[in-house]
Amino acid sequence: MLLLLLYLQDFLTIIYAIILSTITILTHTTTAITILTMHHETMTTKTIAVQTLMLEDVADREDNMVNTIKAYSTKNVL
Repeated sequence: MLLLLLYLQDFLTIIYAIILSTITILTHTTTAITILTMHHETMTTKTIAVQTLMLEDVADREDNMVNTIKAYSTKNVL
């Protein structure tokens, strides 16, 4: 009977160690996924900001072209 209890205690210790290692692995994996998600969100935000700046730059260039064309048109010069 005592031998059976010792085996049971060893078995429970092994199960406990497996559960702890599984929790540790899940915690590290979750942390890595969280970091990757945050990095992805940061990159998406930066991409949107750059796209917005590019669109504003294009709009400014179009305005400048229209103003230049108006300035050099015959109607406005004469």
